[in-house]
Amino acid sequence: MKAFLPIDITDARFVSSTIAEPYTGEPAWNSGTTYAQDAEVSVITADSHLVYKSLVASNLNNPPATSTDKWFLKGYTNRFRMFDWNQGNPSKGASPLTVTIKPGQRINAVMLEGIKAATAKIIVKDGVGGPTVLTINKDLLNRHATTPYEWCFSPFVYDKVTATFDVPPVGDPVVTITLTDPSGICELSRFAVGQAIYLGEIEWNPVSDAENYSEITWDSFGKATLTPVPSQPLIELELATEANRVNTVRQFREQANAKAVVWSGLDNLDHVYAEPLVLIGVYQRFPIDLSNIKQAKINLTLKGI
Repeated sequence: MKAFLPIDITDARFVSSTIAEPYTGEPAWNSGTTYAQDAEVSVITADSHLVYKSLVASNLNNPPATSTDKWFLKGYTNRFRMFDWNQGNPSKGASPLTVTIKPGQRINAVMLEGIKAATAKIIVKDGVGGPTVLTINKDLLNRHATTPYEWCFSPFVYDKVTATFDVPPVGDPVVTITLTDPSGICELSRFAVGQAIYLGEIEWNPVSDAENYSEITWDSFGKATLTPVPSQPLIELELATEANRVNTVRQFREQANAKAVVWSGLDNLDHVYAEPLVLIGVYQRFPIDLSNIKQAKINLTLKGI
């Protein structure tokens, strides 16, 4: 199993995107414009790309960042949502959607999550305009069919996650991703890069689960009403790691405390279990059992964001 803390993408680490900013539906805030209730605006400053929603009608000359009774902070702009590790709202753009970043340090991992596209391409270069050191092309439309009937009639679905842990250790990596889809619109929830570490080998019984937050209420006549809330992925894993790696794992556990982390249960990302065992989220439990002097046991409970 491998994991990494995604590098924050600041303005200095952002190169380009085909998603316009400000995007349609989130125009730049203007002090001379009167905004209706529920109107959305963007406020873009150095290393800050945010969208606010108006809480009141006739909203005039109230700066969103300081007028908390007039504006609600909704999140990142459409262009930068894919770099918001604490929310899973996707960036959306016309196909082909192309984004380039420059992390400013060595990396060995790239992860794309929450993809809605037919194909994904990852290119890593050593410096802007430098030589290409890695190219990955991934077809994301899949049937997951196991019978002749399913091969013929099952609908295609999107594989939502792809990742690589084989980025060469070049000094100035520049990562470009391109998504395409015949619908004309692509979506991407997370575009994360970083330096992954090896935590240990998964034992026999990993569990992929989903935690449901929907509510059901009943009136006095027994009629049920469902208030749907999207479920969050939950993964439980048992890992075995060599004793001489325990301090490295403990250091990572401390660094990852209360932070969004990219977790990948399998190095072989073409395996059928790869997508259920890849997520970005926090650890709920991370005990390290030191009963065996040669090999430690790690029990991980991971919760997606």
